[in-house]
Amino acid sequence: MKKHVYTDLLALFGIGGAHPGGLELTKTILLKENLSGKKLLEVGCGTGQSSLFIKSLGIEVTPIDYHPLMIEKANKRFAEQNLELQALKMNIEACGLEDGSFDFILAESVLSFTNTNNSLPELLRVLGENGTIIAIEMTKKSTLPTELESRMKKFYGMPAIMTKQEWENQFVTSGFKGVDISTYSLEDLEPAEPDIDPSSDIDEAFFEVMHQHEKLTKESQTHIALSIIRAHR
Repeated sequence: MKKHVYTDLLALFGIGGAHPGGLELTKTILLKENLSGKKLLEVGCGTGQSSLFIKSLGIEVTPIDYHPLMIEKANKRFAEQNLELQALKMNIEACGLEDGSFDFILAESVLSFTNTNNSLPELLRVLGENGTIIAIEMTKKSTLPTELESRMKKFYGMPAIMTKQEWENQFVTSGFKGVDISTYSLEDLEPAEPDIDPSSDIDEAFFEVMHQHEKLTKESQTHIALSIIRAHR
């Protein structure tokens, strides 16, 4: 997984819940699950917003991320809340966690930025028997112009932007069972309340990167959907 300027942007501005629907959507999803007594892994935890919520439910959670500044900001958030919680620096394409060590995995707008031929088998490996994974991921509609798709992949450092069917195929091919995907138009999702923890020394160039991101978001709005993928080991 390569470090990329968009990921640096999120880290520098300390943006939590970057996916459409934000933390409120994540809360709605998680509260429908029976997480009591389960060990949960959050991959790509970012600044720790979701892990903080999970911990507040009394659930054992292990937050991991690949970006050192994200890890730093997540641990700062946990310390401010006096939580015994530690975000760990790991690459989910080769994380080194023990086989079958988690009952539940949460991945929010993370897998799209990885080589899923590596990340999904790795997540299957660390998921225990009958364990569940929930991923919230960008999904392309058939209307996405090829030229716009190419610009998005280059800007965001994404190997691919997958359709709903491609996501399902990727999970099944990686060995997951009972794959269920619910897809929502971005227009149908409530705007997320911004959660930011900006660094004090953000280079001026990143404000231009933010502008490019906002422009691409607007341009792709009608061609992209959000999928909530639920699958089992």
